[in-house]
Amino acid sequence: MSARSIAKKFSHIHEYLVVIAMLLLACILTYVIPAGKYATMVNAAGAKVVDPNGFSLIPNTPINPIYMLNLIYKGFVKQASLIFTMFFIAGGVQMIIDTDSVHALMRVLVTRFTQTPRLAIVVMMVAFGLMSVPIQMNYFIPFSTVVLMLCLMLGYDAVTAAAVIITASSFGSTCGMLNISTTAIANEMVGLPLYHGMGFRWIGFVCMIVITTWAICRYAETVRRDPSKSYCYGIKNVIEPGDPATLPVMSARHVVCLTVLALGVVALIIGCSKYNWSFEGTAVCFLLTGIIASVIGRRNANQMCASFVAGAKPILGACIMIGIARSVALAMDAGHILDTIVYYISMVLNYAPAIIQGPIMFWAHTIINFFVTSGSGQANVTMPIFFPVADLIGMSKETAVLALNYGDGLSNYIYPHSSSLMAFLAACGVGYGTWMKFMGRLFGLWFIFANLFMMLAVIVGYC
Repeated sequence: MSARSIAKKFSHIHEYLVVIAMLLLACILTYVIPAGKYATMVNAAGAKVVDPNGFSLIPNTPINPIYMLNLIYKGFVKQASLIFTMFFIAGGVQMIIDTDSVHALMRVLVTRFTQTPRLAIVVMMVAFGLMSVPIQMNYFIPFSTVVLMLCLMLGYDAVTAAAVIITASSFGSTCGMLNISTTAIANEMVGLPLYHGMGFRWIGFVCMIVITTWAICRYAETVRRDPSKSYCYGIKNVIEPGDPATLPVMSARHVVCLTVLALGVVALIIGCSKYNWSFEGTAVCFLLTGIIASVIGRRNANQMCASFVAGAKPILGACIMIGIARSVALAMDAGHILDTIVYYISMVLNYAPAIIQGPIMFWAHTIINFFVTSGSGQANVTMPIFFPVADLIGMSKETAVLALNYGDGLSNYIYPHSSSLMAFLAACGVGYGTWMKFMGRLFGLWFIFANLFMMLAVIVGYC
């Protein structure tokens, strides 16, 4: 059976069931794995850390699977701040989208860059890339048709359109500067400011943008010069190149709305990096940005409320996943097997040279992401294990978070059961096999870069 066939069968299993199965397994393991506990100590910086020589076995405290629902409820309570913040973010983003400002920007790109189409790709990559810093990729799916229309008008193909919207709208969350689903959750677990370590992740973001833009432009120009070189040559487009006149005309009001969006992103970056904004600050910033943009876009209060609800609906599933996933760590913690698992994993990693310990964590997250595709779910399940491991092997917590960012983010572009990926491909009319003809090589470049970047993080002592 091929890997794709296995993935297709797996895709029929709801991801909630995967995590609930992991919760059941965690409860069962509390009967099997000896309970253990690490002693803590205060390091030179005055922070409380795990004592690498302080592990000892303690009496078992198994968790009865009958109490699984209690653990799930506790998981939701534990993650309440994050869940409500995600609702605020989704609602605020939808308010901005409904002003039609971004669609108007697409019309400008079509008319201005007809003679220099590669520049249009560069502008879209940078624009969507920067917008994706605080926004999850799911919110960009409505822009797929607009980007497809633009690329077809410029003489490119559907693969180019898919590559632009899928990669650019994901770089912010992949590199993790302001990713609330991975960076914020992981940092909160260990007591760091929500987006601590942002500077080094920005370096990775710029490198990813440069590598990917070069690869897309190279393919797109080959197709423009010779359409038969297209990976989807002979396949009918889901839409025909339309008239730019069908898109909204950029007005002064649209310009101001886009400016408000840009200022909102800047305010969020400054607030999180300089003033240690928490979930509350992040949520209010997004909501306020959406309200201001809506007022400028002359949308009334009823329309604003409708936009907020429309934006919140699609992320309800992700919020449920956050609560369920946190219960897995709660079960292991209550059964006192978490420290035992950490002890044995750290022993294995101690045998690996320090320079490849970061890449090994990245590989682990890439594999785990096949089974737990939710970034927030993966953070809740894995980081309670990997943070103590990082302490024991002398790796910074920031490097462990970076491994989560890249392990969760990059594989979302290739796993066929990634719901976001398949939604983008469907909107652009690109089959999974066709997509992998392009993405296979690009993912190889990303994988090499991610490993080198993880090594760099270890070398420079990223913190």
